[in-house]
Amino acid sequence: MWKYFVIALLLVLTRPELTHAQQGKPLADIPGSSAGVTIQSVDFRFNGTVPSEVAFRFDGLAYGVFYSREPIQMVFIRGQQAIGPKDDLVLTDFTLNGWTAFRPFKEKKDGGLIPFIPMGLESNYRRIKRTQGSVEVDAFEYTVIAAGAGLGLEIPLAKGRLVSKGMGYYGIASRSFSYDTDTSAILEGSIVWSSTRFINRFGVEVGYNYRWQKWYSDLGRISGSSYDFVGSHHAIQIGLSF
Repeated sequence: MWKYFVIALLLVLTRPELTHAQQGKPLADIPGSSAGVTIQSVDFRFNGTVPSEVAFRFDGLAYGVFYSREPIQMVFIRGQQAIGPKDDLVLTDFTLNGWTAFRPFKEKKDGGLIPFIPMGLESNYRRIKRTQGSVEVDAFEYTVIAAGAGLGLEIPLAKGRLVSKGMGYYGIASRSFSYDTDTSAILEGSIVWSSTRFINRFGVEVGYNYRWQKWYSDLGRISGSSYDFVGSHHAIQIGLSF
């Protein structure tokens, strides 16, 4: 499944004239790659009617790293939360996404406010596992592949560039312990400021991201119960661009 997503992502993003990596002259000195750390406040919960022993809930902090090379970004986080004297929930999450910016409006020569329409693909893997769990039902484990679009704004700010965008995604979700295909909906908003280069090569990148996601399970059509999950996070990322 991953290889098909990567192929599709590369095909969509092979037109550099459309990507947000294309900058006007005032922003030409902003690096195209960045890497750093992220801290996320995660709220993940069960939204169904099955017994409580499989109703995972993670409500805490997760820490990780990110790397981006426009127009593709990867984020990995991990968190742990106690649910008993000798039992923890461990969250592992990996996201790969890429997007292009369709610019129907003429850009100003002085580098003013630039609206655009972002379109992209995203794949997300999330696993939440009990440390004392011994069977597959003791873990929430999904891989999601989704496509989306939204609205965005770009503006030069304080010797750098501020990019704000909001996007909605919808796609397929595959459980690790089933051949069934479920679905997932995602809403995401972000604000990222990237500086121009200093010390000849490096810049600074600071960002905020909000994400809401729901995993819709089709098990209810068989069992009569709902197995849906919903999650959100607030994330801050800080890194160097180069």
